Amino acid sequence: MMKSKLKTTVLGTSTGSDQTRGVRNNNPLNIEYNSANNWQGQTGTDGRFAIFEHSKWGFRAAAKLLQNYQKFYGLGSVNELIYRWAPPVENHTSGYANFVAKRMGVSVSDRLDLSDKAVLTDLVHAMSIMESGHNYSRNEAAAGVNLL
Repeated sequence: MMKSKLKTTVLGTSTGSDQTRGVRNNNPLNIEYNSANNWQGQTGTDGRFAIFEHSKWGFRAAAKLLQNYQKFYGLGSVNELIYRWAPPVENHTSGYANFVAKRMGVSVSDRLDLSDKAVLTDLVHAMSIMESGHNYSRNEAAAGVNLL
């Protein structure tokens, strides 16, 4: 059995930081940690979510996951993608999808081409605002997408 090289850092709820978990973890879309995924730039886990050395690596991982949703599951609309990303069992998914679509200037049912880096950047940028409550710049999101 191969040992993981990832450092596990469990963050308490009273860190004294006013930053959200996604911001602290450089994980703008709150990707859950999975030992099967060895994301570029990933440095560990906080017990549930992956930690990245820089937000660009978190954006890259999210963009890759979303492209895989389209490639392997045929998901293409904002609605389909968000329902997979943030299922209703623990999220207000329809509100999330409406927020993202509005930020992107599309309908929740419009099919997105996630091979188009501009579209993918707009998607992960809008999702990061919903997920982490932080207004990353579009350029920060693009930096991650351009690492694909």
